[in-house]
Amino acid sequence: MKSKTNKKNNVKKNNHLYPFFHIKKWINFKGRLYDKQKNQIVDIERNVFSLPFYYSLGEKNSILEDCIQVFESKICEIIKRIDEADLEVVLSGKELELLKLYCVLCGSRHEFTCEVIKEDESGIYQSNQYLWGVHRVDTQTQAVEITQQIMDDFRKIDSMKDDIQSWIESNYIEPSYIYSKYTMGMHIVIARAEQPILCISNRFCIIENTMDSDFLYFYVPISPKTALFLVKSKYYLDEKTYYNTLSRFGGKYGNGMPDPYLSVILGENMEKELLCTYYLVRSCVHVKEFYFEKKKTCSASVRIRKFPKEVFRQYNKDIANRKAIH
Repeated sequence: MKSKTNKKNNVKKNNHLYPFFHIKKWINFKGRLYDKQKNQIVDIERNVFSLPFYYSLGEKNSILEDCIQVFESKICEIIKRIDEADLEVVLSGKELELLKLYCVLCGSRHEFTCEVIKEDESGIYQSNQYLWGVHRVDTQTQAVEITQQIMDDFRKIDSMKDDIQSWIESNYIEPSYIYSKYTMGMHIVIARAEQPILCISNRFCIIENTMDSDFLYFYVPISPKTALFLVKSKYYLDEKTYYNTLSRFGGKYGNGMPDPYLSVILGENMEKELLCTYYLVRSCVHVKEFYFEKKKTCSASVRIRKFPKEVFRQYNKDIANRKAIH
């Protein structure tokens, strides 16, 4: 049994708001840390993007921080496979659910996540308090509360068998199949840059909403060349869903004509890259080319989408704050 002194020494004071296993990827690519406030480049040190006892609200314990590290150790291996893949990566249903939950954690574990609201020059629009899905937290206390709930969901999913089914649909799902209320009706998109141009800062995640606070997606950079999108399937599941959404939003908020696009950052030229790549599956038993809808899956081949550098530069611009690694 460990002594009380040893337990005290094991308390982690510095709580990372962005996991260090991600930051090391930028270090390996010779990334530089730019301090916008000082207008100078400084060395990247171990405790960058961390705050003392953040997850314990100032109390000298690391109970929640320790739980987060267990989650991160599970995700680290999945992220490694994604980084090493070229065209696609095969994920089990359980891995898919954990990865979606991890995206929620990345943007909900602190109050610094950047929110982009469609063409909101006035600054008067705020996030709706979504019953399902992701919204921006406003305070440290709220971030810690949500993180605790995410950890409860992580332990539940992690205790399940590896062949659990991930549900790929935006309609109502029976409560017994809801692994986490935060990821229901969401799907994963993997985006890849040609070169290591992605940057991160102390507000490293982006939530984009429409002008009417309709949540679209969550952007999470995971390495200098790769980012994850946690996307609302209700709007972006497939082409039919997407075009129906443009028509519905145009009739609801506009002049009756379909909206040209939903995402200001991606626009109409790139927005369809957010469609789910593992929802429609090609049949192996039909002579002619035929695809069928996959409502649930025990494994999925998630394609890696190539995004142009101009798109990532826009995210870099929106994500930059006082300190940024690029």
